[in-house]
Amino acid sequence: MKRTYLVYLLLVCFYAVHSQEQAISYKNTPLKTVLVAVEKHFEVSISYDSKIVLGKIVTLKKMPATLTETFAIISQQTKLVFQKITATSYILKRKKAKKNSARTIDLDEVLISEYLTTGFSKNIDGAIEAIPKDFQTLPGFVEPDVLQSVQLIPGIQSPDETSTGLNIRGGTPDQNLILWDGIKMYQYDHFFGMISSFNPYLIENVKIYKNAASARYGNHISGVIDIESHSKIPKKTIVGLGANMIYVDAFVQQPIGKKVAVIASMRRSYSDAFETVTFDEFSEQIFQNTKITDNTGTFSDVLSQTNNSFYFIDFTAKVIADLSKNSQLSISSIVSKNELDFVSQFDEINQRTDDDLSINNVGVGISWKQTWDTNLTTEFNLTTSQYDFDYLGEELLSSLFDYENIKENSISEIGVHTQATYTLNKENRFIGGYELVANKLDYKIGRQSDVVFDPDFLVTSENSKNTIHAIFGEHHWKKNDWTIFTGIRGSYATELNDFFFEPRIHISKKLNEQFTATFSAERQHQFISQIIEFETQSFGLENQVWVAADDTSIPVLRSEQMSLGGNFQYDSWSVDAEAYYKKINNLTSLTRGFDIEITGLSIGKSTITGLDVLVKKRFYNFTSLVSYALTRNEFQFDNLNNTNPFEGNFDIRHYLSFVQSAKFGNLELSLGWRYRTSRPYTLATGLAGDNADNITIQYSDRNGERLSPYHRLDFSAKYELKPFKNNDLKASFGVSLLNVYNQKNILNRNYRVILNTQNAEFQLRTIDKISLGRTPNFMVRLEF
Repeated sequence: MKRTYLVYLLLVCFYAVHSQEQAISYKNTPLKTVLVAVEKHFEVSISYDSKIVLGKIVTLKKMPATLTETFAIISQQTKLVFQKITATSYILKRKKAKKNSARTIDLDEVLISEYLTTGFSKNIDGAIEAIPKDFQTLPGFVEPDVLQSVQLIPGIQSPDETSTGLNIRGGTPDQNLILWDGIKMYQYDHFFGMISSFNPYLIENVKIYKNAASARYGNHISGVIDIESHSKIPKKTIVGLGANMIYVDAFVQQPIGKKVAVIASMRRSYSDAFETVTFDEFSEQIFQNTKITDNTGTFSDVLSQTNNSFYFIDFTAKVIADLSKNSQLSISSIVSKNELDFVSQFDEINQRTDDDLSINNVGVGISWKQTWDTNLTTEFNLTTSQYDFDYLGEELLSSLFDYENIKENSISEIGVHTQATYTLNKENRFIGGYELVANKLDYKIGRQSDVVFDPDFLVTSENSKNTIHAIFGEHHWKKNDWTIFTGIRGSYATELNDFFFEPRIHISKKLNEQFTATFSAERQHQFISQIIEFETQSFGLENQVWVAADDTSIPVLRSEQMSLGGNFQYDSWSVDAEAYYKKINNLTSLTRGFDIEITGLSIGKSTITGLDVLVKKRFYNFTSLVSYALTRNEFQFDNLNNTNPFEGNFDIRHYLSFVQSAKFGNLELSLGWRYRTSRPYTLATGLAGDNADNITIQYSDRNGERLSPYHRLDFSAKYELKPFKNNDLKASFGVSLLNVYNQKNILNRNYRVILNTQNAEFQLRTIDKISLGRTPNFMVRLEF
């Protein structure tokens, strides 16, 4: 009943604000008249020479929602440009003619502007582009976290509520390709997924692909998220400082002369110094059903002592050098670190447990871009990435026994990427290149004990090198209302001595002024992925391991995907819809799609069908958004479920999001409601066995049952101001509330075997992971 009332309230708000919209249009109206209306509507001042506006007319079907979009439309129709002087003052002037301008096909031509909200657009090549500095406040967040924001895009979801656990069209997070300035990121989260490790205030733009990504991107079978930090030399020093209830951050953009600049940032949590209510809510969600919470609640505070020390930190640094007006060299680096130290001590029986976890990722990249003439540009990138995971868990009980669990996982990678782009004419562009990726993967999982009946074991990686040589090519053709992008990538895996062929195509046809149809298809391969290991599951956190494909147990993942859709735009309405079919082959029963321990290794496939729909309406200061995804995810394995198909762990059929945003001057408000149907799980029917050596859990049909539907309401508000008129200081304040009505959703269900100490019998316990509770956050930022 509560959910029904909430949906009704959102719909009432949607129609109420829409009913207030008034039709303001200008058809073949003198530019001067339109400028007066723009000044009044957006409360700005526009100065210009009266001679340049004489005889110029403008057509606006309605006043756009933002000043930026208004200026863009006027500039396109008049060939004049707006220059910003202050936050409320602009100059209109003639556009300077560029000499020797290149003949190009605009790959970033916008198909849908303000795709989700300001700062988002959908390009002609199918990519969704995001510019964080232009983001309007989204519900539930005070910072423009890129990986949280993209979850409003239909087809991109996080079933576990984390920022980085992204399932793109049925894929798992490890099947996505995440890049920072061309550097492959193997670890890109903080706080076990709740926050991404990318500082949003240093990001220039982000490209997101759900299908048919450029042929330059390899080694993935799901989505691509390509993040690029600032690439332009600032004209003056810019400093930013900020804090919220999880971390503090700072950045600086420092020009050194006119041709060199240094850009750097830092973020660090302060939970190891003091804890906030936001940290407490995050911790309760993350550490539930782990050794940390189990040991904390085992004994009373009088008898036991616990200490949980956790923090994260990340750095970025970039040097940009304009070697000439046609050549740029840049060196970029990123460092992220997560540290957890949990100690539990029970003095009465001299018991002590100590768990140390360290997760680090370091990346460095060198990029050189050169424009040789109006037709030819080249790009060269050299990158290195280092990922290290180290866990050590110790348990000591007086002089009776001593256990030690260890888990290590590391990746060392070097990449070389070079490509050339040649524009033949206004209709044809060619791209060709070569990429080398060489990495070495190591893992070690083991347990040592001085208990005689509990033997030691140690599992280590073997032959973990992985070297891929790839050549790729693309042809971009555009004529009249047709746009066709074709690409091909050929990869040779030296360790496997095998060649992999990856074609792709994206077609766009503009049917009329309102409707555009699209078709995409691709084949992809992935040579490094994550599997689940169950030896350290007692700790309860991060039980996945990166491994390389081999010719024995871990095959190369392969996916094929096709999609057909279109978008419709009329007045202030925008509708984007796309149906897709996706098939993934060579999955193993050790992939992240399984949460229960499975005896033996089985090879199988996944078939995903779905529909992504986005409906948006803009009107004055309001934006209404409806995001919907229909997904069916089915598994089939040789040795599981009698070879019969069964529902995948993330077979969540329906995702629905309502977002209502508004902007009044410097104040931004956003309210959003998320709903999804139930997630499948495997029901445990009982126990088999009579002692610790043979006790096992018995299950019914695999993923034959479903949990309750999920829903929550989020709210955000942000206010910006300039305290001093003649000063560059800018301040912003934000507040957010996740899960406004404190709904307790079950995210996942597992089972454990426990020993009842009163009757010495084994019992089956149901372990439910509960969603994040009502969580407030507050942000303050200064920039000067």
